[in-house]
Amino acid sequence: MITLAEPTDLDALRLRGEFLALPGLKVTPAQTARLLGIRLDHAVTILTDLERERFLTHADDGSYRRAHLCVVI
Repeated sequence: MITLAEPTDLDALRLRGEFLALPGLKVTPAQTARLLGIRLDHAVTILTDLERERFLTHADDGSYRRAHLCVVI
């Protein structure tokens, strides 16, 4: 039996890799579009998807950064 999965977005994988390689990275949708060489609407979709996965968090200034999975005690 063959199961179908969601297609993998190589741009999203690349952006995820950038955030993993650069822990303090903080980008806007426009910066993401320039970094990946993609359209702005595609950059927004990628960032929104990564936020939905709780990999990124969206700041009040419109930027995105890595969501830290740590608990402060």
